[in-house]
Amino acid sequence: MLTEKHTVIVTTPEELLPLLMEAIRAVEEERKTDDVGSQGKRLLSPKDVEYEFGIHRKMLAEWRAEGIGPAYTTFGRRILYERAVVENYIISKRIKTSGYSGI
Repeated sequence: MLTEKHTVIVTTPEELLPLLMEAIRAVEEERKTDDVGSQGKRLLSPKDVEYEFGIHRKMLAEWRAEGIGPAYTTFGRRILYERAVVENYIISKRIKTSGYSGI
């Protein structure tokens, strides 16, 4: 026997459309604030590193297993990268090319 009460709302598509648009805008705003918030973080999970720097989590795991890549910290089972360390690691791999000087 069900003891829960359910409410059924009947509406027209014209009344529903503005509600849906408002919900979509709210989700988009939340995503924007999440993006800004993660960029302010000092410690990044492998997922954060992948999202912000484009280095896939599997690649980070391979580098850890091989003892290469940016330095990381473990906290319990969590793996964390310092933002500055990842940025410096990327900069250290920069390859200087000579510019084309002839015509």
